[in-house]
Amino acid sequence: MRSQSLPIVAQLKLLLKENTERASYLVVSIVMLVFFVSDLMSPLGAAAAGTSYVLIVCGSLWIKGNTGTYVIAAMGILLTTLGFFLSSAFVSSLEVVITDRILTILLLIIATIMVLRIKKADNDISNLTMQSVIDPLTQAKNSRAFGQEIENEIARDKRYHRSLSIAIIDIDHLKMINEDYDSDQGDHVIQRVAEEIENNIRRCDILYRLGGGKFAVLFAETGVLEAKRVGDVVCKKIFSKIGLSDRKITVSVGIAALSAEDNKRVFCQRAEEALLQAKRNGRNKVSTLPPINNIKETSRVAAILSRSRFN
Repeated sequence: MRSQSLPIVAQLKLLLKENTERASYLVVSIVMLVFFVSDLMSPLGAAAAGTSYVLIVCGSLWIKGNTGTYVIAAMGILLTTLGFFLSSAFVSSLEVVITDRILTILLLIIATIMVLRIKKADNDISNLTMQSVIDPLTQAKNSRAFGQEIENEIARDKRYHRSLSIAIIDIDHLKMINEDYDSDQGDHVIQRVAEEIENNIRRCDILYRLGGGKFAVLFAETGVLEAKRVGDVVCKKIFSKIGLSDRKITVSVGIAALSAEDNKRVFCQRAEEALLQAKRNGRNKVSTLPPINNIKETSRVAAILSRSRFN
């Protein structure tokens, strides 16, 4: 029964997410119409409704994108103008009423400009934050993100007694590629390798570019045997799909699984040592520490995560 209810819950969450923006527009429209009716019925006119329209424009800060702000501002200006023509009576002179309406429209315009500037500043800050942890060449996370997130992963997996594996992947002979061709060709190889790694890991696995032609992958809920299978596939796919005019591109992979006594330094050091072993074995190889023959793995991988990563 539980397994049948999970897809329903997921579908409801997806439906809610897809319709959040529509629901926001509907609520805003209803509220603005209520204020418009009160504008028509109240002798204060725009003095009451105008303030409400401005507050709704400011509230559009919580609506994603600029379109919502533009729509709400346009509705506020339209309703303020219609209120002038449709109101049955005014307690003030016509000159005062017109001035009141003009000031309300100016306030709406000023509020709209302020909201749009705040949204732009927020987007700029978000982009800068994202750029600080994203490698611009490959769009993978960078070494800074790796240093921050691996400690969190280690702490979480130790707390809940889960499996965690790391793979260090290095492009073989990248320096020679840069020397024999040029740095642009080397960058292209790095991009292609990153794409191929991404194509062969799950969404919950995280790819980082540590620098040069070296990458790291954190395999959540995964033991070393399963991580090695992924490493083997990555090696084969890169060798078969990526190449230059006179050579094939290969990678070497070192894999380690988290032990109870590991900290970040020891965990990464074992993966680096496994990588060196793969290089000594002739490159285009996957090595693990401890060696795979000495490991008897008891997998704790959840059923949803134990599915194949690749076709």
